[in-house]
Amino acid sequence: MSDKTWDKIIKPKRSLLEVDFKGLWYYRDLLRMLVYRDFVTYYKQTILGPIWFFIQPLFTAAINLFVFGSLAGLGPQGVPGFLFYMSGPILWQYFQDTFTKTASTFIDNQAVFGKVYFPRLIMPLTVLISGLLKFGVQLCLLLCAIVYYYFQTNTFSMQWEIIYFPILLLIIMIMAMGFGLLVSSLTTKYRDLKFLIDFAVPLLRYVTPGIATSYVVFVQTLPKDLVFLAKYNPIGYLIDSFNYMFVGAGSFDWSNIAYSGGFAIVTLCFGILIFNQVEKTFMDTV
Repeated sequence: MSDKTWDKIIKPKRSLLEVDFKGLWYYRDLLRMLVYRDFVTYYKQTILGPIWFFIQPLFTAAINLFVFGSLAGLGPQGVPGFLFYMSGPILWQYFQDTFTKTASTFIDNQAVFGKVYFPRLIMPLTVLISGLLKFGVQLCLLLCAIVYYYFQTNTFSMQWEIIYFPILLLIIMIMAMGFGLLVSSLTTKYRDLKFLIDFAVPLLRYVTPGIATSYVVFVQTLPKDLVFLAKYNPIGYLIDSFNYMFVGAGSFDWSNIAYSGGFAIVTLCFGILIFNQVEKTFMDTV
């Protein structure tokens, strides 16, 4: 067998936990285009257009204030209830949107995946980044509301721990991405999971501290048999810390954040592992 110099060498598949960063960088223009498409066209052909970015958190805050604050009497003490019911839900909504949209990556994009090659992680990253832009817009709205209440009440609700907000946001991004990759890989074979996620994730917000009330009050109102729903809920610690940073209602504990961060990393590792395994043959089962 004579030695030959090949123009192209096809190497074995990368390891299961390896991420093709080189391929992601090479297709960065595609990622940018998809993010732009998702962000700009989300409310295209609607009457109000981008105004919906602002209407949704305002309506959500007003409804939560009426239901949880006025009717149930679970509102926070010492801080404007409207601010509290605006802050937690916008972070939760970012997690929910990223999770549910990433969970349907293979199913929603099977036609594209079957025609052209590009790193499959491009699609989950598109969801992650476009959702982050929407979250950024709504966060600016929250900051405007905080400034408004400051001039109305002469009380500044933001805490100095807000400097750690990027860490908090990174953890919830990792967690949403990990859960989404994990479920998206399983839905290629078990389509029922998609229906379960669409149904269960919105309900999960009502057993998550920081949405209706702070972590401490939430634990006190739960029956003893259900306290574990708050104690072992990693998202609840993040939302409660987020509320404390911006609104001053909640708690900030590094041990709880470390627990959520560890949970997020483990989830992402499992998600990447199964995602890399499934993307080899998903076109045969999707």
